[in-house]
Amino acid sequence: MDKKKVLEALNLDLEHEMSAMIRYLHHSFIVTGPLRGTLVNMFRTKARESMDHAITLGEKITALGGHPSVKIQEIYEPGDQTIEEMLEENLECERKHLDMYEKQLNLVQDNTPLRLMFEQVIVEETAHIEDLEMYLRDSNKKMAKV
Repeated sequence: MDKKKVLEALNLDLEHEMSAMIRYLHHSFIVTGPLRGTLVNMFRTKARESMDHAITLGEKITALGGHPSVKIQEIYEPGDQTIEEMLEENLECERKHLDMYEKQLNLVQDNTPLRLMFEQVIVEETAHIEDLEMYLRDSNKKMAKV
């Protein structure tokens, strides 16, 4: 295992999780309409899950002798968004995160604890994607009926 490459990958992951946490919180602040309560809860739950991932990553970076990044990946602030646009933005970001984690999994194949950590995050990211897809699917059905 190339420890330097693994630490770089983990710090990149940490920066993505920190930005996801901020994006989800922001969406929980600006969402409006009759589904606000449900969506605020969902967005804040996702923010907490991103924070949990960030904590896991930061602790692992430190355990491996690295220094956790305090940077975040750039977040685009589009201004007013519809619920669908928020959900689609989060879905796109979750798909990018999943792709990133799956590619990085190759870096840690020979380290069982790291491999299992990555695999668990991949499972959770996949669940996030499926959850967002279901929100969008229901949203699109409701829009078609209007």
